[in-house]
Amino acid sequence: MDRLDEESADLDFLEENLKKTEALTEKMTSMLNVFDDRLVRLEASILPIHKSTQTLTKLEDNIDKTRNGVLEIIGFFDLVEREEMTIKKGINESELECYLNSIGKCKKAMEVLGGMRLKSSEKVIGQLKQILKAGMLQLEEHFRLCLTNRSITIEPLSYITKNLDIPGIPNGPLQNLATLSSYLATSGPELGYNSDFVKAYIEVRSNYLAKSLNLLAQGSISTAEKRSTLVYEKGTSDKILPPGSVMSGFRGAIQMPLDNYIETGRTLNNRVKKNMQTDVFLAFDMMESLNKNSGSFEEVFRNHRTKTTNLPNDGTVHELTSTTLQHLKRLTDYQETVETMLLTLGDGNWNVSEKEPNFSRDRTVRGMSANAILQHYFADVLESLTITLDFKAKSYKKTALTCIFLLNNYHYVLKSIRTQFFSILEEIGYKYEKMVKRYNDGYLDTWKPCFANLMDSVVRGGTLKTALSNEKGNVKEKFKNFNTEFEEMYKVHKGYAIPDLELRSQVIKDIKMVLMPMYIRFLEKHQQSEFSKNPTKYIKYDPQTLENLVNRLFDGSIN
Repeated sequence: MDRLDEESADLDFLEENLKKTEALTEKMTSMLNVFDDRLVRLEASILPIHKSTQTLTKLEDNIDKTRNGVLEIIGFFDLVEREEMTIKKGINESELECYLNSIGKCKKAMEVLGGMRLKSSEKVIGQLKQILKAGMLQLEEHFRLCLTNRSITIEPLSYITKNLDIPGIPNGPLQNLATLSSYLATSGPELGYNSDFVKAYIEVRSNYLAKSLNLLAQGSISTAEKRSTLVYEKGTSDKILPPGSVMSGFRGAIQMPLDNYIETGRTLNNRVKKNMQTDVFLAFDMMESLNKNSGSFEEVFRNHRTKTTNLPNDGTVHELTSTTLQHLKRLTDYQETVETMLLTLGDGNWNVSEKEPNFSRDRTVRGMSANAILQHYFADVLESLTITLDFKAKSYKKTALTCIFLLNNYHYVLKSIRTQFFSILEEIGYKYEKMVKRYNDGYLDTWKPCFANLMDSVVRGGTLKTALSNEKGNVKEKFKNFNTEFEEMYKVHKGYAIPDLELRSQVIKDIKMVLMPMYIRFLEKHQQSEFSKNPTKYIKYDPQTLENLVNRLFDGSIN
């Protein structure tokens, strides 16, 4: 009984505490609800302020940028006064970067002020143009001066005899010269200033090479004895000029030394002629040296010849082909002398560019007639020409133009064989006849996609059926496609050239022999049919008009 009373008392105590806890919970919930309400109101109050602050921050940034931009523009108006002294006083080699930075500031100022088109800036722009022109003149003059200082005439023989490398331009000055040339090449046109730094390079380096090699030539002529010289290695040249100016600079710089080289050879040759008994071995020495280094000479002079070996855009006869045939024709004017020289050389030994002997043909000349060795020489020349033309033709991107180019050149060779060298080259004429036919056929093949539109694609029971209603769209499409492809081919191929009138007529005749019968048959078949309510929309050419257009191909025009 006592135990029950105790538990009842504990239960009452717990119930009282539970009521107190519930009361506290209600108070805390009420307080939290009040807090939530206040936070909502606080957020509603702060959010506009936050947004306003962001707007003000952006506004402040824009104002700062505008202020800085205005200050920069204002600074441009004072730039001439600040930079004029630096630019006009000239360039110190150690301060080249600082000088270029000064010019860069003036360039930027002129670009910005020019874009704003403010009347107040016109005077400043004029002043900037003048100061920039003065700066470009200073750069060009500094380029010439630096190049001249590093192009002092040397005595090559003293280096050669001591087995020393010929000195080049040190890396530091070389880098400065490269920087100057690149800057003149890019900034000059931007400023409307045509810098002539390439001409300066040609004058200075050509003079340096000519004078230095002249000393070597004088030594060679006076001593007339063999010297072992170092051969130029690819990639070791002075990299002064920017890529776009290398070829013109190279051609210009090498011309004078090359002329001197040829003149030296003539002088030595004359010396040998006058003193045949004592100096004949000098001639052998010269021939041996030329033979040994012909590959190096070819590597160096290859770029020098680039100017005259570009492919013709219209596929006409290449200059190399006409020059080669003219050269062979001139040799026939001295046929007996040439045959004697070739017999002396031996069959095939005229190919001095070969690193190893060519044993494809018997080198001995015992029992060989003079005419036979001349045939071999002419055949080798034409074979070399053929290889070169085939290689060059690969540069064309269009098959049709490749075929026209090779057709023109091989027909030119074939015609020359028939008219000028028949007695010498009769045996190889058939080879060029085959090549002419091959590339004529190859060209005609490029017309097949156009011709294909004139072929009926619906054949039933072995006979050609009249166009049905479901074939009308096909006929329309074929006329439309033919018109499009013919117009595209005509526009392009009219710009190709076949200068030989006989060859041009034959190629045009071959095109018409396939095209005209197919077109006339296709036209007659569908012209009177009801493939379209408006047939003139698809039938663009009558046969005579089409033939007249084909007759105008290959005149080299683009109209």
